[in-house]
Amino acid sequence: MKILHTSDLHLGKNLLEESLYEDQKEMLQQLINIVINKQIDVLIIPGDIYDKSIPSTDAVNLFNNFLEALTTLKVDVLIISGNHDSRDRLSFGSNIFNKLNIHIVTDYRGEIYKFYKDDVVFYMLPFIKPFHLKHIVAEETYEKITSSNEMMKWILAREKIDKSKKNILLAHQFVINKGEDIDFSLSESATNVGTIDAIDVNLLDDFDYVALGHLHRPQKIKRDTIRYSGTPLKYSFSEASDNKSMVIIDTSDMSLEFLPVAPLRKLRVITGTFDSVMKMEASDDLIKVVLEDDTLLVSPMDEIKKRFPNALSLSFASKNNSTLDDINNIDISKEASPLELFNEFFKLQHDRTLTDDEQKYLETLINNLEEE
Repeated sequence: MKILHTSDLHLGKNLLEESLYEDQKEMLQQLINIVINKQIDVLIIPGDIYDKSIPSTDAVNLFNNFLEALTTLKVDVLIISGNHDSRDRLSFGSNIFNKLNIHIVTDYRGEIYKFYKDDVVFYMLPFIKPFHLKHIVAEETYEKITSSNEMMKWILAREKIDKSKKNILLAHQFVINKGEDIDFSLSESATNVGTIDAIDVNLLDDFDYVALGHLHRPQKIKRDTIRYSGTPLKYSFSEASDNKSMVIIDTSDMSLEFLPVAPLRKLRVITGTFDSVMKMEASDDLIKVVLEDDTLLVSPMDEIKKRFPNALSLSFASKNNSTLDDINNIDISKEASPLELFNEFFKLQHDRTLTDDEQKYLETLINNLEEE
């Protein structure tokens, strides 16, 4: 049996207010093509289908069209909810979907929902936190479940795993192996990664494969067959150098194949002086520009966008070693003009004083502000 594992689609997500609708549409089409070309038997998506609990109309339409296309293929689709998903919205129509080989699980009711296919058992555990057990367990038991790790112990203790079959767990949780580094991304701003949410990977030893969602960078936890597939697209400039992929599991020997995702628009960070950046090849990619110029530039983004229309972010590389303490030590209580205070701040940041032209420009700005 061939299983395709991807997760954290985050449909409806914008990158710095730039719509990724067409990028996500292309990504979903690639996913469908992989299902067809690789003759996938089961597609598993462990959570964060949407980027928001109340998804946009465009996001819902994307998902609707995606599911409609999958119903025409000979593939079983297994989906669980993530922390970004609304349980009620994601599960809408799930009873009808079941008849079309699309199985969506958003609730835990005291037993993990299981899907059986040939000699494989899929355990579908949606995103869950200890407080979700409050109406399931006895009060004295609930008081002892003070962390996600204790919660997972209690959940798995109730399951009878048949070792004669291949057992695959879908989970949207923060799973760690103590002593092993976790690779985070800045696009996981809403991800809970505190100690109280960490689940010890050793609790999952009985599963032949654990398909994880939640973290955005692809990575294994403890062993190759316990892994985060990561997002199929890059959702932060901190991921610019990441290699995104989807995972195919062959249950005959539990071998893994990693398929790269070709984005509609690449996400890149380009660094250099303004002049060198403006000599680079023009591109429609999603761009973050880091300028290394020593002198101040007037509205450089306007010019940059002429060459890179999808430039979304502009910053300047700092070449000094000043710290926040250095800046905080500037005495703003003394009788100094805004111009003098800015000069002091600027020198800390750039290890030089303002040029005559910069000084005149700043004086003009301050005068205009004072007049307003």
